[in-house]
Amino acid sequence: MLSCVLPAAIVSGFLIYDHYRVERSSLLAEAMSTARSMVSVVDRDFDTVVTALRTLSVSNDIDMADRTEFRRQAANAHAILPITEIALYDPATHDQLMSTSSRDIATGREPGNSGLLRQVARTAQPAVSGMYRGPGGVATITVAVPVLRDGGVRYILAAQVRPSALNAILTEQKIPDSWRAAILDSGTFIVARNREIELFQGRQPRPEVVARVREQPEDTFDSQTVDDVEVVTLYSRSPKSGWTVMLGVPHRNLTAGLLRTLESLIIATVVLLAMGFGMAWLVGGRIAHSVHALIEPATALGAGKPVQPPAVDFREAQQVADSLSRAAQALAEARDRADQELRERRVAQEALQAADVRKDEFLATLAHELRNPMAPLVNALEILRLPGRTTAAPAANVLDIMERQLRQMVRLVDDLLDVSRITTNKLGIRHEPLVLQDVIAHALETSGPLLQQRRHSLSVHQPDSPIALAGDATRLAQVFSNLLNNAAKYTPNGGRIALHVVPQATGAVRIEISDNGIGIAAGALPQVFDIFFQADRSLGRSQAGLGIGLSLARRLVELHGGTLTATSPGEGLGSTFAIELPVTQGAAPMPHRDNSATLAIPPLRVLVADDNVDHANTLRTLLLAAGQSVQVCYDGLSALRCAEAFAPQIAFLDIGMPRLDGYELARRLRADPNLRDCTLVAVTGWGQLQDQQRSRAAGFDHHIVKPLQLAQLNDLLRARALATADTP
Repeated sequence: MLSCVLPAAIVSGFLIYDHYRVERSSLLAEAMSTARSMVSVVDRDFDTVVTALRTLSVSNDIDMADRTEFRRQAANAHAILPITEIALYDPATHDQLMSTSSRDIATGREPGNSGLLRQVARTAQPAVSGMYRGPGGVATITVAVPVLRDGGVRYILAAQVRPSALNAILTEQKIPDSWRAAILDSGTFIVARNREIELFQGRQPRPEVVARVREQPEDTFDSQTVDDVEVVTLYSRSPKSGWTVMLGVPHRNLTAGLLRTLESLIIATVVLLAMGFGMAWLVGGRIAHSVHALIEPATALGAGKPVQPPAVDFREAQQVADSLSRAAQALAEARDRADQELRERRVAQEALQAADVRKDEFLATLAHELRNPMAPLVNALEILRLPGRTTAAPAANVLDIMERQLRQMVRLVDDLLDVSRITTNKLGIRHEPLVLQDVIAHALETSGPLLQQRRHSLSVHQPDSPIALAGDATRLAQVFSNLLNNAAKYTPNGGRIALHVVPQATGAVRIEISDNGIGIAAGALPQVFDIFFQADRSLGRSQAGLGIGLSLARRLVELHGGTLTATSPGEGLGSTFAIELPVTQGAAPMPHRDNSATLAIPPLRVLVADDNVDHANTLRTLLLAAGQSVQVCYDGLSALRCAEAFAPQIAFLDIGMPRLDGYELARRLRADPNLRDCTLVAVTGWGQLQDQQRSRAAGFDHHIVKPLQLAQLNDLLRARALATADTP
């Protein structure tokens, strides 16, 4: 019992001490968190004053010879802030030009902290002084901001804050009465304190404490307070204002609980020893016999042999014996499961290796597919740069090549984005009334150039009466064009491709796209809709694509409540892809004709802001060609200043710009009463759903993913012109 209880008591003592250390660390961590929070509150209070002064600094009344109106505005701000005075100073002479104080302005009088004015005039940034004695010896703090005009500091606005305004920060935190709490200014002088502030305001803590504060922004150490109390000192200094919040936790508060717990442990240890000796004498023999009886079955279990139930003297030992028997049985079952898991792991490893190979093949194909359109684009540019072509108009076939290859690259990027949405389960569609024949016509128009290039003969068979569907016309056209392009690529030149539309008796419609191409092997059919899968990876089929079109097509069909299947008699015998879609009841919708596209676009004031200089300048050229008045900026802050002077009716803004991003620029434009009616269009490479939601929240009317098409540009200009015409 001695060998058990005494070590347990010693361990308990260490655990209690460790618990004390943990509790102490937790208490000090909470205290440090409180100090950080209080520093943030101090900075917040100063930021509130800075924000108010900055708001006043943009007032036009500040530049008037008669500043009566500006003084009224400053007095209104003064009334709601914890300050005693707002004053306006000349940055060169430090003369006071205006004050909200009831006393008369003393011309030529400098403030008590003129060094702060020189700092603000030099850096053109807001600043907060330390505590100093102003006129009449009254303690005060100065918060000053520059008044910027034409890129320079025209005036300096300063507010006087009484140190007593910071006492509320200490009160709100409900710091224990025995603790010491103080707020130090940037010069480490005491500004506010929870005890005896009248004695210690304006004094510094002890020299060793001041040295620690100046060495690093945060620390915890043992020290003495200015009123000679032994404490654990914690402090946090603001990197922004340089002010510090310091807390002192008395040592007696930390050790009192530890001493009481150790006393209780000693008493409990003595009692347990006395009780243990008596219980050991009674039951020790029975326990020893039962333990010896359990040795043999435990040894058998370790050797993997059958376990024989032993004879024991008490219930707990019997439970151990039963557990040994169950463990032997569980061990046998675990061996069987381990063998099964090993087999499954081998299968999974093989699947991972196959997926890795498929990924490498996809990356190689992607590089090839992206380089293919790049080559003719580079060649076309070189053709345009040939001698003698500097003034001549580009050949039509050169422009057609550039447009065709550029569309190919855009299609590749769009397919990759759609695959990303599929893998993250974020691919969505619109459900609108549509006519199947119109969707097929659009798909044929998209796939027509490839079919003509490969000299394929295409036969289309579909009913004359319109077939009504509900879904996303763009996505369905994408499905049909993907399947047609797939048939064209995997069919030798001059092949036959057929599209048949067959209404079904079940209330669905079946669309079959068949070809006499290379076909699909029976072993590849189950994988043909897997992402990145390509049945033929030979160099001769290098134009076959990325292996994502069929997977994307099946997902889009399923989102429309339909099915997409593939069949093939075998290699070299062609293939057939069949789509079944549900048909809606009722008349098919009539196509809507928009005659506004043929109307001329009235001139508008247009602002373009994009740090991509080439995109901004080319968009400016298109707008000038459309007869618009255009201003171009290459960063957000320049765009804000230009908008205030130019008053655009529509603005095309990039999101990721230096100095001021597109979101913040939109919010500031919406906050300007003169620009509230300006149509804001985000033209950006960010096109995810969260990006669109964020742009709407910032105040954008439209979110366009680059590249901005000419038709989109004209539609936006016409819509804005119509809105302007409808405004009374």
